[in-house]
Amino acid sequence: MFKQILLTAVVLSVSISTAFATTTIGGATLTDTATVNSGTVTPTSYLSYVSGGNGNTGWADGSTYGSDGFTAAAAMSSADHHWLQYDPAILVYSPAALSSVLAIPAIDHGWTADNTGSEFYEAFEFRIFGSDSTGALLEEGRITSVWARGVDDTSALKNADDWSSQWSFTGSYNYFAVVSGDRLVGGGVPGFSPLEGEIDAIAAIPEPETYAMLLAGLGLIGFAARRRKQ
Repeated sequence: MFKQILLTAVVLSVSISTAFATTTIGGATLTDTATVNSGTVTPTSYLSYVSGGNGNTGWADGSTYGSDGFTAAAAMSSADHHWLQYDPAILVYSPAALSSVLAIPAIDHGWTADNTGSEFYEAFEFRIFGSDSTGALLEEGRITSVWARGVDDTSALKNADDWSSQWSFTGSYNYFAVVSGDRLVGGGVPGFSPLEGEIDAIAAIPEPETYAMLLAGLGLIGFAARRRKQ
């Protein structure tokens, strides 16, 4: 009887810890379980701006920011540390339906090397939804991977895109909406930056199955080269 009670308690403990699994990145604790990568990530393409945002654009370097003359579409066109501010929601489009996207932040103040400063939430101050062409919020994504050095780790503005995050969905979408709030413990909706925030760009990255195909292709190339040498 004692063994059965003890086993039940152990199973319950594992279930609870799994249900509430989180990932901590400096001072930010995600409500999701994510893989944290120490380096950078390379987007395969950028999603195009459709509508939304409040019209304010600017540049950021992690510690400070300034205004610029970019249009909303230009600010969202690539990972160049030029941001567009929301709300209203920013709607972007991919010609190919995607089940995950890369969110490239625009940290405009509060950056620290280990993300333990008082504004630890700056890299995560948004939520991303799978959407349709009307901007309807159909499915909220969850953060499944984070890259500590973002996309750029060489330019003078490189710190602004640190902790770029991959957002994954159960379905595939051509449209995605970026809104305020966050997926952080203690944040949520309206979050640490209520009704405002900045984002650099939304991008596509290779899906896990694409990586597998690339690795398989490299393996076949290596096999063919060995056969030819023999």
